[in-house]
Amino acid sequence: MSKPTIIITYARSLMALTVGQSLRPIAGRLIGVDSVEWTVLGFSKLCDDNRRVPDPGAAPEDYVEALAKLSREFIDEGPVLIMPVFEDASLLAQHRDRFAEGVVIAASPAEAIDQVDPKDRLAHSLESWDVPAPVTDVFEAPLRPGERDFRNSPPLIIKPAQGNGGRGVLMVETAKALEHELTHRKGTQLLQALVPGEDYCVTAMADGKRVFALSAYRNLEQYPPHNGAGALRETVLATPFEPAMQRLVECSGWTGTLQADFRWTGESDHAPELIEINPRLWAGITHSVHSGIDYPLLLALQSLGEPLPEPGKPQIGYRSKLPLVWLAGLTGTSLDDAEYFAQIEESWHRMTRSDTKLHARISHLWANMTDFETLKDDIHAALERGERGKHAQTDIRADEAGSVALGTLFILSHLLRHGRLPAEVK
Repeated sequence: MSKPTIIITYARSLMALTVGQSLRPIAGRLIGVDSVEWTVLGFSKLCDDNRRVPDPGAAPEDYVEALAKLSREFIDEGPVLIMPVFEDASLLAQHRDRFAEGVVIAASPAEAIDQVDPKDRLAHSLESWDVPAPVTDVFEAPLRPGERDFRNSPPLIIKPAQGNGGRGVLMVETAKALEHELTHRKGTQLLQALVPGEDYCVTAMADGKRVFALSAYRNLEQYPPHNGAGALRETVLATPFEPAMQRLVECSGWTGTLQADFRWTGESDHAPELIEINPRLWAGITHSVHSGIDYPLLLALQSLGEPLPEPGKPQIGYRSKLPLVWLAGLTGTSLDDAEYFAQIEESWHRMTRSDTKLHARISHLWANMTDFETLKDDIHAALERGERGKHAQTDIRADEAGSVALGTLFILSHLLRHGRLPAEVK
């Protein structure tokens, strides 16, 4: 088979960079697409071309049509593979029929996705799948007084059926706080019983009947704390989660990558409980790949119908950090996020005024962003976290793909403009 044209979506994200690194060796042509101009993938040396497309969230129909049109440009040269990187996976899976013959969408079947996404569908599916999970109530908000008929009561977790990255997820500790959420939220919401233990991200490759690659990691550090982005991750043994993952595949007929969030105490007499499933690649995909399983490559080859290599085994204890997010989490209470990112912004301004070569300026900024020594002013709060992260690998390094360090400016600019992290790093 001739090498395929591979189109990677959401090129702005660090996730897309990892996908590009995995797929460059098998691609005849690699194209990054996004609705914005400056992208992480675009700054790398991996792409042969970059294209602007409509935003899939704001204009889903136009987005699908733009990708269908783009793929037709190359169909005469051989197979075309579209790799959805983020939230567009479900959208493209639902519209496979809009693409020409020979165009492959690297996403799970729409029939499988529909059983777990949005989150309220997963809650209904789990009632018959015999997979350990917290009791979950589903309702439409806002609610009027007298409409409450819940199995759960505070403390509990409330979350919207739609969304990712922890957006809208809140722990409700009192009846008064719950009443406020019930009357002020809109749309389908879930009330989920609290589950003891820690959060685990479990990832797998499946063929519709069985899991043939499996790994897991946990967040040692998050920013913001408790419900933010994974800043420091560690690979852990996935064996405790294997029965539930296998059951999910059997019940849903899942093919491709599968990512599930669990809560678990670590005790042998407590079965890990499934919290939710993301029918797409996950924010920690770089960690998962560097830890030992190249999920993007396996997914691409499976989608193309090509023979699969041995999936490999995850390196237990492997640690990685996302530099900008990890450093922000080190600062404790003495340096809030606004001050921290103001300092990073000033470092960027100094870099732009420097008369040294571009590569040297980028490397200097990158060193400032990844050097624990820059945070000595908050040494008391940072020591323990710094010890955890000092041997962790940096997810993206300045020399990894040419000038790809510039891609972090997407994260910086998003923080400076909106005061929050981009969704894909959460």
